[in-house]
Amino acid sequence: MPQKRKPPRLWLRREGGKSNWVILDGAKHIRTGCASHEASEAERKLAEYIASKYQAPRGGRAAEITIGDVLLVYLEEKAPSTSRPKETEAAIARLNEFFGAYKVADIKGKLCRDFVAHRGTQAGARRDLEVLRAAIRYYHKEYGLDVLPAFTLPEKSQPRERYLTRPEAALLLWAALGWEKVKEGEGPNSYDKWIRRRDQKRSHLARLILIGLYTGTRPGAIKGLQWMRNTTGGWADVERGVIFRRAEGERVAHNKRKPPVKMARRLLAHMKRWRRLEGWEVDAEGKERVGLRFVVHYQGKPIVKENKAFRSARSAAGLSSDVTPHILRHTRGTWLAQAHVPPNEAAASLGLTVEEYERTYLHNDPEFQRSAADAY
Repeated sequence: MPQKRKPPRLWLRREGGKSNWVILDGAKHIRTGCASHEASEAERKLAEYIASKYQAPRGGRAAEITIGDVLLVYLEEKAPSTSRPKETEAAIARLNEFFGAYKVADIKGKLCRDFVAHRGTQAGARRDLEVLRAAIRYYHKEYGLDVLPAFTLPEKSQPRERYLTRPEAALLLWAALGWEKVKEGEGPNSYDKWIRRRDQKRSHLARLILIGLYTGTRPGAIKGLQWMRNTTGGWADVERGVIFRRAEGERVAHNKRKPPVKMARRLLAHMKRWRRLEGWEVDAEGKERVGLRFVVHYQGKPIVKENKAFRSARSAAGLSSDVTPHILRHTRGTWLAQAHVPPNEAAASLGLTVEEYERTYLHNDPEFQRSAADAY
């Protein structure tokens, strides 16, 4: 009777007077690169090796298939082709931490509510549960489950109410450019005085703020804008006065559309000036010199996170903590409604459907329903 094959395991092998850990898998000897005193690191590499060999089952009964297996299949086969693979991968990691050991049939309303409480935010929990639902539907479509569970999702969050007034927007822009309000004098003779401190740690925000207010582009897309066509982000065409928000060949989610947007004349003047400052000029022979790539940058490098600098500017402007980078997009939508721009044009510039635009922004218009109110 043949001997049962042993599972992969560690073996301390002596070679040339040295001892090193190797992984034994049948007749295979896999080097770990770990010396004898690095046992913990060798164990980690063994765990990674075992995980890489594991194949999740494809298809079966919902009472037997674990949610961790479903998520693993979705991560391997579908997540890389989604419109936002990094966010999908992060959501799968969070879901696996909570749901991984449960069976698909265990998904009930209470378990979903427990995850919402564990996640700590309804909006974030809803997005994660939508990923889990998509993963189970994909698994069922490709490999088959005997039953599909019913999901209980948190209610969608209410449309954002907060937006910047024009004076608040000006304050935020001034703060980004280094202006701060300070007290001069003492007692009843004190007064506010604006002074400018050239704070290079947040001056780059001025471009992000202006582009956000003039176009309603999401902060993430603004940070990826470049001065030329590329495959990693959008680009600004100053000749035609258009910002193309999508990278070449980029796929986007149906609810995160990135249509081109026409630049306002004032913004276009800024953009042309910024482009010249970055070294994009035409020489005497008619050849264009290539300058810095990114429209918004910090000392020539692309911005990864703007939150710290934004909080600093917000504090200097004296604005409340509900003023976040995304408020620029919401402010643009609200100002379009207040200016009575036709809903189809406003929605198209923001990458929304007319229904989404009206539901989110029209109620902020002070003239909202005026004609209906005065109908009789």
